[in-house]
Amino acid sequence: MQTAVGLIEAGYEEPSVYRLAAEDKVYSRDQVEILVQRMFSALRVPYPMSQEDARQTVARQIAREVTAGLKDPWTAAKQLDRVVPHWETKDESIWAIYGITDEAEWDPGEGRIVATLEPELINAFEQLACL
Repeated sequence: MQTAVGLIEAGYEEPSVYRLAAEDKVYSRDQVEILVQRMFSALRVPYPMSQEDARQTVARQIAREVTAGLKDPWTAAKQLDRVVPHWETKDESIWAIYGITDEAEWDPGEGRIVATLEPELINAFEQLACL
């Protein structure tokens, strides 16, 4: 229901979003499944969504938060790795982010310093946000 509240705060004023946000005693998905379907339909988002599409959607949202200055890029990269495990993606933008964060963990003297890598990391997030 927090997602629906977040959507309302972001300006999505669909009745189905308000209805889902108002649910406060939900103990299983079955209780709100129809409302969730209506909300996704109103937002023109496929439902159910494949795991790959869902991961890509969340990855782009993380990237948008970084580019908007709402999220630290290094923290966001760790979140991204939990959402889209590196062994399960072929997305070059995501691989660029993983490559930069990997280099930041190299032994001193083996790679560039973090201050040099951060603008490159932000740029990689910008590329992902634009997909």
